[in-house]
Amino acid sequence: MSRAARTPAAPAAITLSIGSLALPGYSRRDGQRLAGAFEHELGRLLAQLSARELQGFQAERLQLPCLQGLAGERPERTGQRLARVIAAQLQAGAGE
Repeated sequence: MSRAARTPAAPAAITLSIGSLALPGYSRRDGQRLAGAFEHELGRLLAQLSARELQGFQAERLQLPCLQGLAGERPERTGQRLARVIAAQLQAGAGE
């Protein structure tokens, strides 16, 4: 068996730049918690997408619905929900 056959394929390179993330109504501490959970969850979700799903996909801007924290929801949960919305938008855009 050749060495190349034993080496798993490298994941597709994904570059995502978010210019700003407005978090009205969150304290600095809670905003940092939300942003950390958002970054972690979005990275996890994007890593699950195949290279074929994302091949050639580019977008200058995504239009996202307003996402509000639910009463009593932890900032981490809101960050995860936001990441899922963005990942779904990316996946839908890649399929076009």
